Amino acid sequence: MSFVHDAEHDVVTANFTDCILASDEDVYRWCREVEAQFAKFNGRVDLLINLDGLVVRHTAGRTFGKERREVLERNTHRSFRYGGDEMTRMFISTSGVINGAAVNHYATREEALAALLAERDALRRRGFTPFMSNYSSKL
Repeated sequence: MSFVHDAEHDVVTANFTDCILASDEDVYRWCREVEAQFAKFNGRVDLLINLDGLVVRHTAGRTFGKERREVLERNTHRSFRYGGDEMTRMFISTSGVINGAAVNHYATREEALAALLAERDALRRRGFTPFMSNYSSKL
């Protein structure tokens, strides 16, 4: 897996390669690895998640939903997803409803990024200063 900061948009993109979650232990290992990636950014970030390469099997779905929500709450301001296989998208949608996590799924990175930027802009128009990552302030 790789988490890459896009300085132009101040967003991190998470990419996964052959990441198959079939058991609770797989999910806990995934969480540890994701937390290690987030640690590079010294604080919460805006996140785009490329679901291609991440496969959630039904045997890990419930645990994944709970752990996903907790990891995102600790490490992100907002997150938007794109890509992925049908089963993984279903688990993310279902777990979002059950665990109160945002779903925000789009077909492409460009669509997901546009939605994230639109949300930031909407916050600005309402008088809120959108969160900027601590990572970008150190650049």
